[in-house]
Amino acid sequence: MELLHNIIENKFTLGVIGIGRVGLPFGVSFAQKGVNVVGFDINEEIIRKVNSGQAPFFEVGLQDYMNEVSRTKKFTATNDHSLLQNVDVVIITVGTPLNTHMVPDYSQLFSALDKIVQYPISNKLIIIRSTSSPGTLESIVKPYIERKTNLKAGEDFFLAACPERIAGGKCIEELHGLPEIIGGISENCSRLTAEVFRKLNPNKKIFFTTPKSAELAKLFANVYRYVNFALANEFGLIAEEHGEDAHEIIKIVNEDYNRGKIPLPGLTGGPCLSKDGYFLTQHMPFPEFIHMASQLNENIPHHVISKLKKELAKENKTLVQCKVAVLGLAYKSGIDDTRLSPAVKLVDVLNGERCEVVTYDPYVNPSSGSLNDVVKDVDAIIIATNHPEFKILPTVLNGMTSNPIVIDCWRMFDGKELKGKYIAFGKGK
Repeated sequence: MELLHNIIENKFTLGVIGIGRVGLPFGVSFAQKGVNVVGFDINEEIIRKVNSGQAPFFEVGLQDYMNEVSRTKKFTATNDHSLLQNVDVVIITVGTPLNTHMVPDYSQLFSALDKIVQYPISNKLIIIRSTSSPGTLESIVKPYIERKTNLKAGEDFFLAACPERIAGGKCIEELHGLPEIIGGISENCSRLTAEVFRKLNPNKKIFFTTPKSAELAKLFANVYRYVNFALANEFGLIAEEHGEDAHEIIKIVNEDYNRGKIPLPGLTGGPCLSKDGYFLTQHMPFPEFIHMASQLNENIPHHVISKLKKELAKENKTLVQCKVAVLGLAYKSGIDDTRLSPAVKLVDVLNGERCEVVTYDPYVNPSSGSLNDVVKDVDAIIIATNHPEFKILPTVLNGMTSNPIVIDCWRMFDGKELKGKYIAFGKGK
């Protein structure tokens, strides 16, 4: 098989459609290994930054890789989709969000497919990396391409699902180290896809399965974590009700207990965890358990604000009279990604209460001033993301004359070192 030979000998060109937070680290990781890569996108600003060697968002190690591939000229970004005719392997990494009815929106996926089929695809490999519901590759993508091209998948062209599993902030590291789950339409499709990913790491572990199993595996892994986070959050609410500390209890349970590994409560969200349950249960009539977990996690910001209201009431204040500083906008520590972030939802709820809201996130807005400036003269502080930069908060507060209420959603502090009233999510009185 000529394509297999060319992949093994590194005589192929890789096309990556969608060079956002998944596609760009993916593409430059291959370029760093000497593969010729063309990244396709419709965002002119991203294209301009990438071609000038600038990472358009923060990701650990990404800028270093950008510097290297800029020198080697192994990675090119473009909006000219006619260049798809020059690539041998196409990987689709476009977004697949939920629409307003919480149904998967595949418009970007089919836009990418429409561009691919405009050019000959005989003997080319197409890999779907984007998140999709179980059966999407075999029941929708495969027949769609076959109808558009009059070609047969697995014979005339090659098609496989290999869902992304990387975590924001660890993309580069995990692309090289994590096993890949590959579901090809045929054995040859799977073998070709495996050889592509072994360009990142010749010792990379590969699991071969069916396309539908590959789709299910990615979704269930995220949903499993999300449901467990929801259970931890519910236990946080229970501990508060009993006047006890969920964090201390969970630490005691986990210590030297091989059936522990219970997660700690906190604001839970992000572009994968929040939506993947809806992909997994798209065709199920009664998905109450998974959706209940979503409702619980999504309502934690409301609970946090309710706790703040109760504390303000003790001082005969209401939110509308107050200024609140929200520390962190990203959905988790150490990154600048705000997609489906519970911290952003928390800010939206506060704005709905018509209080004065100020925010600070050194990753999302690096030039937005200092922590000292943001918390000056506020009535309350909510630690919504556990960025390590916030560990200086006790020192900052000690230099202030006011004593704001501090609500710690992540238990970054034990409260003793903080000036003012300290409230922790998951801890009762």
